[in-house]
Amino acid sequence: MPRTSPHFDDATLNQLYAAARQADAAHRDSNTAFLDQFIRDALRTTHRLHSAQTYLRVLAGAGIERLPSAGTVQRAITRARTGTASETGDSTGLGMRAAAQQTLAQHVARVMALLSPDGSGLQAIDHAGEPPFDAADAYRRLQRLEGENRALRVRAEELTAMLMAARVALAEALSHHGPRADGLPATGTRHAPSRRASGKKA
Repeated sequence: MPRTSPHFDDATLNQLYAAARQADAAHRDSNTAFLDQFIRDALRTTHRLHSAQTYLRVLAGAGIERLPSAGTVQRAITRARTGTASETGDSTGLGMRAAAQQTLAQHVARVMALLSPDGSGLQAIDHAGEPPFDAADAYRRLQRLEGENRALRVRAEELTAMLMAARVALAEALSHHGPRADGLPATGTRHAPSRRASGKKA
């Protein structure tokens, strides 16, 4: 029996072959449902996701004739990883989606805690069992902050333009009035030695 991977012993490999054949028989008309079921069953057997090439070698070893492309298998792996596999009546997909939503909620809660000026967000996270935030309110706050950020950037660009214009105007003013202003210290400098010289002569 050909080995698909050195990580699979004969018993595991036989289980993967059986999972591939069962998925193939259960979903003759849907490659998506076929791959989703096979990868879920394989995940239960190996307790981890593998590469698309590994799954393709398992399918080939199991005698599956409709071998999908590596890209199609990779998309099925992505669905399994993010918990968005096709609905097939199995509760595994729902559980994976629930776990993904919980993880997302935890990340958003941490972000909102950082955005909270009085630290109330951090306190909400520390209280287990309590909803850390209102998702709709969090989304509105994020939108408001993004709007304020955009407004501040526009204002900063306007101030930068005004500053540049003021610098140009100042440079032009100095170019027109600079010779007289520069001449005053120069004249005083030229007269100073004359006074010292006249003092010596006296």
